[in-house]
Amino acid sequence: MIRIENLTKVYKKGRNEVTALRDINLKVEKGDIFGIIGLSGAGKSSLIRCINRIEEPSEGDIWVNGINLVTLKASELRDTRKKIGMIFQNFNLLHSKTVFENIAFPLRLTHTPEQVIRDRVNELLSLVELSEKAQVYPSQLSGGQKQRVGIARALASAPDVLLCDEATSALDPKTTKQILSLLKNINQTMGLTIVIITHEMEVIKEICNRVAILEGGMIVEMGNTIDIFSKPGTEATKHFVEQIHQLPNHLMNGKILSLSFTEGSAGEPVISRIIKHFNVEINILSGTIEYIQEKPIGKLIVEAGVDCRQLLDIVDYLEKNHVKVEVLKNE
Repeated sequence: MIRIENLTKVYKKGRNEVTALRDINLKVEKGDIFGIIGLSGAGKSSLIRCINRIEEPSEGDIWVNGINLVTLKASELRDTRKKIGMIFQNFNLLHSKTVFENIAFPLRLTHTPEQVIRDRVNELLSLVELSEKAQVYPSQLSGGQKQRVGIARALASAPDVLLCDEATSALDPKTTKQILSLLKNINQTMGLTIVIITHEMEVIKEICNRVAILEGGMIVEMGNTIDIFSKPGTEATKHFVEQIHQLPNHLMNGKILSLSFTEGSAGEPVISRIIKHFNVEINILSGTIEYIQEKPIGKLIVEAGVDCRQLLDIVDYLEKNHVKVEVLKNE
């Protein structure tokens, strides 16, 4: 669906250059809800704007539905963009036009017949649950309602891909959940591929099946959301997916392990089996349950009074039983 190869974006002003993206490679499959997360300045917005060439890449290729957007002329790019919808953090609605006219706007640009416009806009108003707001203006809407209009407008041309640039960061938590639920429904019922740019891990956890972590214009980790969340591989990833456990020093006398239990291990008495099998003491220091797309991940921080050889055997046993392990302290 989307394939990005060796993408680099350099901004130039006079003699100064800033590299916003460096050698980006990623693939988004059809039907994915793909999240791209990073801190402010990581290059997230530059990346999503390069995908539909709102920003011109300095190097690299961007393939969408088998078409390399980088090679397209202006007229060809306009046609291809009809199949790439986009929603924005600040909604970008036309304040002088009604909700109906905002949604109809992209269809009018392509000279769509009036009856087709009416049918399509009414269908989308129903989808985003704003039928009663058709003739009101954006100034009369809440933030969540404005974003629903933005989503409906992005869907007007029946795109194959929906790009979301910090689409929920201006919304309160309750409204954010409603918008994410709507996007998930659109993905499931329409088969629409969605790419979400965000700095909020809660957004990724809620709806994304795959995620890329962006830092300093580079992808530092990428994979299935549940895998990355249960065992982050880089410090940048840990910043987003882990609560740092400040444990009292008097509790940290042995080996400290972080254990992540997914569907294959959550219902098994793994800790009690370790105690019996290895004849060791295991002290549970803290525990939480996280949900990734409504699937639970149990997290435990445990202390094990073992030597290094036993530690390796225990880690091996845990991983064979589908528990992901990180050694936090091995002293």
